[in-house]
Amino acid sequence: MAARAFRNGPERSRDEQFVGRSRELAVLHAQLGRACEGRSSLVVLEGPAGIGKTALTGEFLSAIENAIVLDVSGEEGEAELPYGVLGQLGAQAQPVPEALACLPAPGAPAKRDPLVVGAAVLELLGQLQQAAPVVIAIDGAGWADLPSLQSLTFALRRLRADRVLAIVIVRESDHPRLPDGLRRLLRGSAALRLPLSGLSARDLQALSARLGPVRLTPQAAERLQRHTRGVPLHARALLQQVRAETLADVDAPLPAPRAYTTQVLDRLGRCEAPAQRLVTAAAVLGTSAPLHLVARMAQLSEPLPALEQAAGEELLVEWRTGAGVSLGFPNPLVRAAVYHDLGPATRRGLHLVAADLVDDAARRLDHRLAAADQVDADLVREVARVGRRQTAAGRWSSACGCLTRAVQLTEEGPERDRLIAEAVEALLEAGRPADAGTLAAQVAQAADPSVRDYALGSVALVAGRLDEAVRQLGSAWSHAGRDPLLAAGIAARQAMAALLQGHGADAAGWANRALTGELPATEPVRERPARGRAGSRGGGAAAERIAPGGGHAAARAGAAVGGFVPGGGLARSAQLMGLGLAGRLEEGMALSGELPVPAQATVGELDALLGRGLLRLWADDLAGAHDDLLGLLAVSAGGSAPFQLLVATALAQTEYRLGRWDEAAAHAELGASTADDLGQVWLASYAHAVATLVPAARGEWEWAGTHVRAARAACGQDNAAAQVSTAAAEALLATARCDHEVAITALMPLTKGNLSDEPAAALWRTILADALVLAGRLEEAEAALVPCELLALDRERRGVLAAAASARAGLYAARHEPVEAESAYQVALEHSAKIDTPFEEARIRLAYGTFLRRRGRRSAAAEQLEAAQLTLSRLGALPYLEQCDLELGASGRAVLRPQDTARLGLTPQEHTVAVLISRGLTNRQAARKLVLSVKTVEYHLSHIYTKLGITSRTALIGRLSDLGE
Repeated sequence: MAARAFRNGPERSRDEQFVGRSRELAVLHAQLGRACEGRSSLVVLEGPAGIGKTALTGEFLSAIENAIVLDVSGEEGEAELPYGVLGQLGAQAQPVPEALACLPAPGAPAKRDPLVVGAAVLELLGQLQQAAPVVIAIDGAGWADLPSLQSLTFALRRLRADRVLAIVIVRESDHPRLPDGLRRLLRGSAALRLPLSGLSARDLQALSARLGPVRLTPQAAERLQRHTRGVPLHARALLQQVRAETLADVDAPLPAPRAYTTQVLDRLGRCEAPAQRLVTAAAVLGTSAPLHLVARMAQLSEPLPALEQAAGEELLVEWRTGAGVSLGFPNPLVRAAVYHDLGPATRRGLHLVAADLVDDAARRLDHRLAAADQVDADLVREVARVGRRQTAAGRWSSACGCLTRAVQLTEEGPERDRLIAEAVEALLEAGRPADAGTLAAQVAQAADPSVRDYALGSVALVAGRLDEAVRQLGSAWSHAGRDPLLAAGIAARQAMAALLQGHGADAAGWANRALTGELPATEPVRERPARGRAGSRGGGAAAERIAPGGGHAAARAGAAVGGFVPGGGLARSAQLMGLGLAGRLEEGMALSGELPVPAQATVGELDALLGRGLLRLWADDLAGAHDDLLGLLAVSAGGSAPFQLLVATALAQTEYRLGRWDEAAAHAELGASTADDLGQVWLASYAHAVATLVPAARGEWEWAGTHVRAARAACGQDNAAAQVSTAAAEALLATARCDHEVAITALMPLTKGNLSDEPAAALWRTILADALVLAGRLEEAEAALVPCELLALDRERRGVLAAAASARAGLYAARHEPVEAESAYQVALEHSAKIDTPFEEARIRLAYGTFLRRRGRRSAAAEQLEAAQLTLSRLGALPYLEQCDLELGASGRAVLRPQDTARLGLTPQEHTVAVLISRGLTNRQAARKLVLSVKTVEYHLSHIYTKLGITSRTALIGRLSDLGE
């Protein structure tokens, strides 16, 4: 009989609308695993009302199999019924001890001693766990009756080596209604506290999809998350209460749930008139405001008594700053409840008063807009001016609100079409491509072709429809006439399109036009053949040095006169990347000039820093690239969606090469999620390809495959950059799985394309050559390898030279030319030693050691393989580590794995330190090898000595030798 048959209480069915909480569910299942092993566990689920404690418990309990479930709860109306909760427990388990069977009837006085009843509960749990593990869930413990809580405390304190998982669900583990003993137990070391916070924006997206009919956009989900703080109760209520178009419009205010509004208004009704005026004034002014400003608006000369009353009703909160006292709301829903209860006339009047009181121009404009009951041409112009200033400053989200509102308030005509184009630009940069597409479609058919095609071409570009984008942007450029601002915007978009096509010199040329304000020729620009070599048309010496003040020349002019601010903010990085793809890295580095640290940089300088970081990555200056990109990551949250994606993904690529794989994996996931959440289809293949690197090398096949499939799904046939990224990711995953035919199939189509010949962008040729050698296709391997070798040597790309020399060594070995093969392996290691790329060096040593072992030189092979093993073990590159262990075993060396020393209590890091020290390295040498400080190595070594009960390196060598035998 299944253990769930012991459950006689009400069955918990799974909530079809349950989302998120994967971490918390994993913790609960892990604690159940402990209980199954005879290590009892007490978990405290705590969080405010509506946060989803009961739903999480229900989801967990409904998934349990082969365990006895006891499910009880307290209710506010039954808090005074003695043993009401334990009465539920007794009804669910049979037979029960006498002390539980004889509990008083509801309403009768408590006659049983809680300690006696607690002993009976302990006896019951002991009986039940003999058949199966027991899970006991106590929901609403704060409303449980006192005798039941005292009895449960007695029982829970005595669980040790029992097969029992107890889950206590409370709002606060130190709630005053709980008995002192239970509070100490729940907050002590014996309990695992699991506080619940709100759902994430992504969780709310999933919830909206389940509730239907429309899945929220990422921005709408983030707005709902901020508004409700992710509380599932409130989020679900608004998803069911608010119209879909209001939920989707991120610039429209959200109300509070009806039930919550009733509670807030009841509390407001208990306040006297001054406090009501203070709360109302604060609600109109926004989420926070200085006390003196709120008091002036509420016409209160002495606001403190009113504030004290409002705070007592939990309607307002105060805090002190250097500028004085400020007011706000306990959460956004309180403000929404008060604000939306105001009548239209009252609300309008208060906004007019606020517009006269506030000093900030943007806030004053917000109040004027909220009070507007008819179209005012001057107001519309002011809204557009503010939106353009926000665009010039790179504040895309704010710009979207102003510009889209200006579009809504402007009559059809050229000015509205122009505003639409500007709003489309802001929406795309803010990561709202669907909204941008909807708005771009509203440009009049008879509009100026430069404006219409610029808007439509920009949308097509971000959507990954590259051919369509180039065609429309070309048409826009040919009609841009004498408009430098519009021409700069078109040129900047064309530069990004050329990068995706793999035309580096063309990209640099277009970016130079955007930066210098060059106007189109009288004749329309005709499409030129693809080029990528250093001598082709483009930026070259004519390209201007980046101005230290930042900002396009055209953009600065636009900000001054309120005109069109062009380019999407990536013209500088596009110029530098274009030069890099054209094989002119040194020219690009010189062009970038001196740049400040990201925290002090302008928008234009941040763009240049991104370009310089990528050039440094391609030039093997990994430390410099890491400094640039890590600094950018700290400030990228306020940047455009493509900027955020490129920073996170390029940083991940840099960290992967540096051997900082945990950080690389995290930043790659950030880049991939940015691509998915913010609709960056044009860059999604690159982001997902980079996100494949770490899981592929670590043998996490399913996760790596997920990213490869996502990269392929976003990969357009006209997007050369996406084709290269995706094929390389597929090939690297196949290589890690030793599936060389799949790697060849993925990469061979690239040999037929007209791609950039910059070695750093053509590293895929070395992967292809390796796979062709292993497949026995030696002539094809030679053909793939030679162009890469020649250009890498000419341009001194050390990383490519190392990979190419390793591939060349494999080719020599396959041709039975051992002397040449060994020489090539040594050249590969020499190049690798000049840059810090641990994984690539380990792979070269693995291949070299394998070659030496097959030549019968087992001692020399073991030296290379042991060096590779240390790095591969540290990185967690399991597929390669397994190959290395096999080769070491074939070389006659005992293989000591982390799981071997784990039996002695050593952590993986301690294992690596112990192995290095046992091989004769000094502490300083081991620190250098592991990229740690000497003190960290000494710290690990002292722990190793303590755990192994030894005091010397000699003893350490002996203990590890014993394990390896």
